[in-house]
Amino acid sequence: MPKEIIKEKILTFPQVKKLLEEREKEGGLNYLQKVAYDYVTKLSKLDANKAEELMKKLEIEGISSIVAAQIVNIMPKTIDELRTILSAENRVFLPSELEKILSIINSFRQ
Repeated sequence: MPKEIIKEKILTFPQVKKLLEEREKEGGLNYLQKVAYDYVTKLSKLDANKAEELMKKLEIEGISSIVAAQIVNIMPKTIDELRTILSAENRVFLPSELEKILSIINSFRQ
């Protein structure tokens, strides 16, 4: 019998990593969960708390949660990288907005 989806939420790699770590403590991970855990462990650039805080700050800047999650996952270093990710937002960001967003991202960089 297929599992029922109770709710949907956009998560960043660090948040997925934290959830899988909690799941592992509760009773272990199946094969696909282990593969996902290895993947997000390699690609996570922040811890889960900082990722969530950065997501909130990006959403305050008018960025959708799905694009904010991608920004947290990728942690762009340049305006051009950021602009590429933000192209999914269906609006044009001014250079000053891009610089502000990049400075917010840089303040979370480890």
